[in-house]
Parts: sequence; structure tokens; C-alpha cells
Amino acid sequence: MTQYMPQYPPPGPGYYPPPPPPQNGFGTAGFVLGLIGLLFSFIPLIGVIAWPLVLLALVFAGIGLSRARSGRATNSSLAVAGLVCAVIGLLICILYAAAFSAAVSDVETSAPRAATEYAARPDSAGATPAGVGDEVQDGAFTFAVTDVKSGVQALGESFLRTEAQGEFVLVHVTVRNIGTEAATFLGAHQTLLDAQGREFEADSSAAMMNVPDSESFYTEINPGNSVDGVPVFDVPEGLSPAAIELHESMFSGGALVSLAG
Repeated sequence: MTQYMPQYPPPGPGYYPPPPPPQNGFGTAGFVLGLIGLLFSFIPLIGVIAWPLVLLALVFAGIGLSRARSGRATNSSLAVAGLVCAVIGLLICILYAAAFSAAVSDVETSAPRAATEYAARPDSAGATPAGVGDEVQDGAFTFAVTDVKSGVQALGESFLRTEAQGEFVLVHVTVRNIGTEAATFLGAHQTLLDAQGREFEADSSAAMMNVPDSESFYTEINPGNSVDGVPVFDVPEGLSPAAIELHESMFSGGALVSLAG
């Protein structure tokens, strides 16, 4: 049995086919990348991912807008939205980068504490900082550096001998307790500085094992008593120590003594 398909009359003269849906591949890509980049730009650290996203979004959205204006694509509004997202995301990235750069710059300029600067700067009373032989105070302790020995390549004898990575600097200091109760002196709390402001920690194990009567590992000092301590520092060869910062404890402010000259 033969089936016949129904015949429909042709469209009238006033009929027009529906327009094709808006198409703009570059504009769509620009919008998607711009939106993702904008969202990532608000997140610290991870926001670095936003940089390439917003830059690509600017390129794609710009191409999409250009194609829409020339009639080769439609849906220019999506390209415009992509441009807006990309521009906002880029501005946020620039602000984050500027803030990070300023923070790093502040750290770099404030971190180095050049000992020569301290040595040349008078204190609040108008006097120059203390030097070798002068007495300074930090907390319940007073300190007086009596001698500095540099250029020591090794400490100790036989199996206790300790070789320096560079060379040892031995700082002889008299520590006196002027407080009302016993306090502990540790060489590890003392810091040596060079002319560039670099800080060197004390090598307490080298002092304890190889410096007789160093009194700088863990020495309890009763009120009114004093000890002669010898903190030891391992520094690069040829380095001239510029200052030492002496502390009653790791939390105290410290007292600076110039070793230059």
C-alpha cells in the first residue's frame, strides 16, 4: 500500500525564516576567560593564575567585538561583557602586584640593620653607642665586652676538635646580674653583626666543647655575681665583626656594642 506524504502549501510572500541564533566564538571565549580570571583575581596568591586569563580574555573579547562590528559575527554584547570582566580582573591583579611589591620593598629596606649605622648614630642622650670595655645593660644583666678574637680556624684538640665552616670569632664578655633573683646567661641569645647588617648566631656547641670556662652555654648567675662568657660565632673567612647585640633573654630588647676599630 502506497503512502503519500502530506503536501503543505509554500509560504506566503510575507514569510521570513527565523534568524540564526547569535554566534560569536571569540566573544564567548573572551567572556568565559574574563569571568574566570575576575573570580581568581580576588584570591591572594592563587590570583596569579588570573594574569594570563584576563590577558587572553582581552584579546579574544576584542577580536569578538571587532568581528561583530564588521558584521562577521553577532552577539557583540557577550564580547563587551568579556571585556568588562577582563579589565576589572586586570586592575585587581595590578593592585595586588603593587601592594606585594611595596611590602617586599619595605622588608628589604628595613630588614638589614647595618652595624656601622648603629655605631655612627648617637643615642637619645646624645652619646655614641658603647664600644669594647664599656658597660651596657639589658634587663637584669650588664655586659662589658673585654676582648674580641677573630680568624680562629678550629677549636679544641683531638676528637673534640671543631673546624669552622669559615672562621670562628670569640667575643669575651663580662656578664653581671644586677637584678633581685637568679637569671640565666646563654650564648645562643647573642647576635654578631657585620658592616652589612648581616646577623650571625652563636655556635653554643663549639663553645661548650672546646672553649674552657666559656660560661656561655647555660650559666645561672645569682644577683650581684658576674661571669666571664665567651660566645663563639662561625663567620665567613676574612669577615670583620662590626657589632654584637647582647641579650638577657631571647625576648629582651638587647644592647648593641660596637666592635669596629
